[in-house]
Amino acid sequence: MKLNPLENQILKAIQKCEGVSRKALAEMTGLSQATITNITKMLIEHHYVVEGDRVGNGMGRKEVLLYLNPEKFRFLGIDIGGYRIRIALADNLMRITHEREYFVDEFDGEADVIERVLEKIEQFLSESELNPDDLDGIGIGVTGIVDRSMQRILNIPNLNAWGELDIVSRLNRRFDCPVYLDESGRTMALAEKIEGKAKDVEDFINVHVAYGIVAGIFINGQLLRGANNVGGLLGHITADEEAGRCSCGNYGCLENIVTYPMIEDAYKRQGGQLESIAEAYRINDKIAFDVCIASGKAIGIALSNVINLFNPQVIYLGGPVFEHLPIIFEETKRTILLRANRYAAVDMQLEHSSFGDKQGMIGALTLVRNSLIG
Repeated sequence: MKLNPLENQILKAIQKCEGVSRKALAEMTGLSQATITNITKMLIEHHYVVEGDRVGNGMGRKEVLLYLNPEKFRFLGIDIGGYRIRIALADNLMRITHEREYFVDEFDGEADVIERVLEKIEQFLSESELNPDDLDGIGIGVTGIVDRSMQRILNIPNLNAWGELDIVSRLNRRFDCPVYLDESGRTMALAEKIEGKAKDVEDFINVHVAYGIVAGIFINGQLLRGANNVGGLLGHITADEEAGRCSCGNYGCLENIVTYPMIEDAYKRQGGQLESIAEAYRINDKIAFDVCIASGKAIGIALSNVINLFNPQVIYLGGPVFEHLPIIFEETKRTILLRANRYAAVDMQLEHSSFGDKQGMIGALTLVRNSLIG
């Protein structure tokens, strides 16, 4: 069911207050008492809102407090990454009730991306035994370039999907609920800000390194987007011109050096014998150690430049590169201490992100929940 703007406004006000009377809602929103009464009646009838205790100030009739019904809301979060699609179902309290991961090969052009994503959503809904009509909203985070104003994906280079993808319109035709789209670096940063460690942090950068590199930047409590909505392309900072051609078409990008596949490739090129660099690292393999040190140094140099530009309070690092190869986190930290301007970095903290490998999925859920009810 799609709610109109006034209904969404009331929902957000109720969510923010965690128990509010109809009279207080009218004062907060500037809407008439009659409008508040009619809208809250509808929201209660459709189980979005429940009535709680009666409270009073010792003068006159006690007023009934209104709360969001956490059992009502069903949000779908979709994380489209470099080699997989992750989908999760959660309620208003961000409790995930069902989640799945679908691995994908290279897509065959733009149309195939939409069809494959729709196929996985239908499969997920069938497995979770959820009636599509019960969905209240869908959030999509994409590792690629997104036109947020037009709600279109401009490209997903790692999936061979160049060209505009109007996945939101397709989902709107299929599901009777709002659909929200954003780049995954920003959805992950939003999750850290609203649900994670950064609730009280005004200036921070969230970096996720997996099969690609994404970053989200908060400055003065606001998410940085940039003039063309592509701010935060940390993975495409030029790091080494000899590193070869990146999937974006440029040469020497950081993403061509320190993503998980590139680190694996470097380990094999330098003579590594084991199946994976993570396995080699666990047994103190010298080649694995040297590759990890070089990777941490490259990330640290890139982040030092970012620190000098934005002077963040905290940088949060997440993704399998930091989880499976912890020496990279430590080398990144050491390099920042050596390379970043000491006045910009003097009080800055480097921390692990809150949600590990699930941050993209949590980010997509946070996007839809925050868009609908705050």
